[in-house]
Amino acid sequence: MQVNNGSMTHYGKSNFYSRLLAFFALTFAWSWICWLLAATCRPQLPTLGTVLFIVGSFGPGIAAIAVVRYTSGQGGLRRWLRRSLQWRVGWRWLALSFFSPLAVIALAAAMHIALGGVIAPSPASGHVLLAVVIFGQILLLGGPLGEEFGWRGYALPVLQERYSWRVASLILGVAWGAWHLPLFYIADTAQRHIPFGLFMPSTMALSVLFAWLFNCTRGSVLPALVLHTAINAWAVVIPVIVMPDGSNLRPYGLAVGLLVLVALGLLCSATPTLRRRSLKPNAQNSGKR
Repeated sequence: MQVNNGSMTHYGKSNFYSRLLAFFALTFAWSWICWLLAATCRPQLPTLGTVLFIVGSFGPGIAAIAVVRYTSGQGGLRRWLRRSLQWRVGWRWLALSFFSPLAVIALAAAMHIALGGVIAPSPASGHVLLAVVIFGQILLLGGPLGEEFGWRGYALPVLQERYSWRVASLILGVAWGAWHLPLFYIADTAQRHIPFGLFMPSTMALSVLFAWLFNCTRGSVLPALVLHTAINAWAVVIPVIVMPDGSNLRPYGLAVGLLVLVALGLLCSATPTLRRRSLKPNAQNSGKR
């Protein structure tokens, strides 16, 4: 079911475009300024540079909190956090979030090997404890925690006020991909080793998957956090997404192709069963039915 026509009234009465513009402007400004400062100072102050890179990744989440607080007040912010932090989403969705990236990455690796390629071993392969540490580090410091409350927690449901989940996911995918643009010009980033022309389709395909999952779980951000973390973590355990020296892009290209196929399948599938009131956590107390 498409979510529109005021389904997000608890965000406040601000104009649809004003809220989106404020969110994206704050997100891009915060992150890009932090990353520019990080790239500038890291040669002389590496620790400060690393901290600024991490702080920059929290741009979407910080922007979402600021916009919700400004448009809806403290009460609106609490309702938004309550909905975003729903934890009763079902183990099947969390399992899907955790293992689906593994399936795509493992299949891409297998195809690469079948074509005569080699996948370099990872220090995390076969070391469960190290893999757990990597997962936790990526969740807290590697992007998911700072991004998902903004992209999926705020921007996606606001877009769905006006557009179907399919269109909303593609619009957000473009913005999400463009947000990473400075990282392609900064040394020692993962994006530095891959072409933007391959990265953007992967981001848009992932945005479809994230939106589908978000709508299937009644607007909870928890599965998105797990999925985003799992994508980055499994790519470390099975180093197929970004080759260390960027010399062989075939594994990454295969993974992107698989992601696009998954996204096309979801776009052609039945619409997620998100109900209009699912994104209104206090609907029962608001006097609206």
